[in-house]
Amino acid sequence: MIVLRVALFLLLGLCLRPTAPAQSRLAADAWVSGVTAYPRGFTTNDLGAGFESLRAEHLAEQLKVKWQPGAAAAASPVTLHFSVDAPGHWPARDWRGLPMVQRGAVWEASLPVEELDVPIVYFVSGGEGSRRLSPMRAVVPRLTGVEKPTRLFWPFLDGFEEGVSGWMLESASADVPPLKPSTQAHDGNAALLVPLPAGQRAVTVGTPRVRGWHYSHQLATGLRLWLRAPGGTGKARFTLHAYAHSPQAVSVGSLIEAVLDDKWQRVELSFSSFPNFPHVSADWFTIEFSGAGAQEFLVDDLRLLGRWKLPGD
Repeated sequence: MIVLRVALFLLLGLCLRPTAPAQSRLAADAWVSGVTAYPRGFTTNDLGAGFESLRAEHLAEQLKVKWQPGAAAAASPVTLHFSVDAPGHWPARDWRGLPMVQRGAVWEASLPVEELDVPIVYFVSGGEGSRRLSPMRAVVPRLTGVEKPTRLFWPFLDGFEEGVSGWMLESASADVPPLKPSTQAHDGNAALLVPLPAGQRAVTVGTPRVRGWHYSHQLATGLRLWLRAPGGTGKARFTLHAYAHSPQAVSVGSLIEAVLDDKWQRVELSFSSFPNFPHVSADWFTIEFSGAGAQEFLVDDLRLLGRWKLPGD
């Protein structure tokens, strides 16, 4: 199913890309200045020396990140962590990881590029036995010489086939079970299972998958997702956040509310249903599920709405 989606989308994608906006004023590739914040699981106590050679460069139509540890050899595995968005929004960034491959004395990996003018923040972590962490760098693909995306933009934000690490419970008490994948998927092999324990009226789950550049650069018009309350009923409310978890936070709820039952329900949320929200600064999306006691809710196939036409539309 996923292969079919990709094949069909590739046929359509080349004629659907918008005109590129003005180039960023950032340097092509440079260390990030000022205060930064690493994703959960990393602390600045792990920062180490020996990363002076870390850089991103355009090479053979790819955006390569290279690092030569020098005398202080790195233990395997070495991982490249990256987040597509301008520096900032530190409490709510969508971090991904890629294994780096050692070629001689150099470790390298290719950064996927979907949008030429959106910066990519990245850092490197060492492996077992030498847990070292590099400072952060930011690269603007177009300014390095990359002339076209290395990966076609894909409007599916999460189908949970690779786990649920991009989602978290908000303000969860100790008695709330953790999020986990479920095999009761609407499509594919997995969905997100959100538990509502006995004694609680609502539970909220959030993700940084929805980004402002989806609106400003890819011209997305809204969100679509599938929801279900297996064996029960409930309601879902939706909120977009900008500068989430910071003193500058802005939150606007959608005018749309979903009533759920035991069947999968498709929910479409136009960005206009979040009135007076600064869409270009979006960095967090939450769903509040409410019900009558202990039960579970399922989420699947979060995607962007826009000019795309995909199977099942």
